[in-house]
Amino acid sequence: MDNLLFKRILISILVVALVAYVGFLFVNANFGNSIETEEIIKVSNPDVINADCYIVRDESYLYNNNSGVMSFNVNDGDNVSVGQKIADIYSNENDAVSIRRIKEIDKEIENLQTLSNSNFKDSVGLDSVNNLINDSIIDLLDNTNKCDYTGSKKAVDNSLYYINERQIVTGQSKGFKAKISQLESEKQSLINSCSSSIGAIKTDKAGYYVSKADGYENTLKYKNVKNLTVKDLKKVKKKNVSSNVIGKIITNPVWYVVCQIDKDDAIKLSKIQGTDEKVTVTLPFISKDSIESRIYSINQDSKNSGAVLVLACDYMNPDIANIRHENVNISTLNYSGLKVSKRALHEDYVTKTVEKKNGETVEKRKKVQGVYVLYGSELVFKEISITYSTNQYVLCNPTPEEGVLFNGKTVQLYDQVVIKGDNLYDGKVVA
Repeated sequence: MDNLLFKRILISILVVALVAYVGFLFVNANFGNSIETEEIIKVSNPDVINADCYIVRDESYLYNNNSGVMSFNVNDGDNVSVGQKIADIYSNENDAVSIRRIKEIDKEIENLQTLSNSNFKDSVGLDSVNNLINDSIIDLLDNTNKCDYTGSKKAVDNSLYYINERQIVTGQSKGFKAKISQLESEKQSLINSCSSSIGAIKTDKAGYYVSKADGYENTLKYKNVKNLTVKDLKKVKKKNVSSNVIGKIITNPVWYVVCQIDKDDAIKLSKIQGTDEKVTVTLPFISKDSIESRIYSINQDSKNSGAVLVLACDYMNPDIANIRHENVNISTLNYSGLKVSKRALHEDYVTKTVEKKNGETVEKRKKVQGVYVLYGSELVFKEISITYSTNQYVLCNPTPEEGVLFNGKTVQLYDQVVIKGDNLYDGKVVA
């Protein structure tokens, strides 16, 4: 074979291979099946900020300067009025214990009389009573784990009450006259054996009674809370509590959550400050309940620095009254929209027809951010309006205000968007 013939055969083979390769690229680009789609769904997500916070309350110490043994007349978390007797003072421990037992007996007698005088057998179902017993036992376990002995005592009392109620419902007991008589006899014996009080502790303020002082009272001034800075938070230190302090009175129902946030969160929250928008506070180690609050202040040294966020709350219970330094979750705006994976986001051109003043029409074209939607076997590029973004997905508004979208067309619920594919473009046909 001469060289000329060999060259012609070689060139022919290369031409055929090149044509075949170009054809493969064309078919793969226009009729390939290597795409993956995902259906658009509607979701609702709160924007949550996690922070380390201090609780600031308007608090006044309650003092005992008397000698003797105290017997309290109020429980942790009770509302008290000006001049109310918080505790009686007795000369010895035995008298104080006797008085506490008398109060317990009064409560037991009251509960038993209530049960005896009520027709539970006809009005209350056994399942309901059993559920109440189970709930009170769970409360007992929870309070014991939290070392909340006041709560544990209350749970024990509730359990006993519901167990007695169950006896009435099931007919195992016709009443508690014998038990009431026994308790009254015990009470009279205690009254005869103990002496009268030698003094009393009264409060000169109205508010919410708390039996513990933690040393952080007034370290962050309640009256100055609106102007707290990052430096102020860093200086917070626990103080020694005087030995004659027996608790405190929270004199204002409004209390504050104070925490440091970064500049991005500060910008986000500043947009809703002063509006009707509420934020919710969750203290995950204390309660699952969400507490509604409002933004009281956001204090930044500069636009590029972190800030102190102050939230005002007015919901109070014994658990909240005793917390000070906690981890907090702050939920702000509740964003809702069409969920689109970030893998689906692309940039491409969209067009719209515009009518001129003289009646002529002209087609305009603009490059925008959007997604490729599969309709049948064809890809259509649609612009999107993002309202919320995470590392994995964005939420899009299916009905944005006029002017937000270039041509007014966007994604809709249940659209199939392309999250994986090569050489994507508007109008591409896929097998």
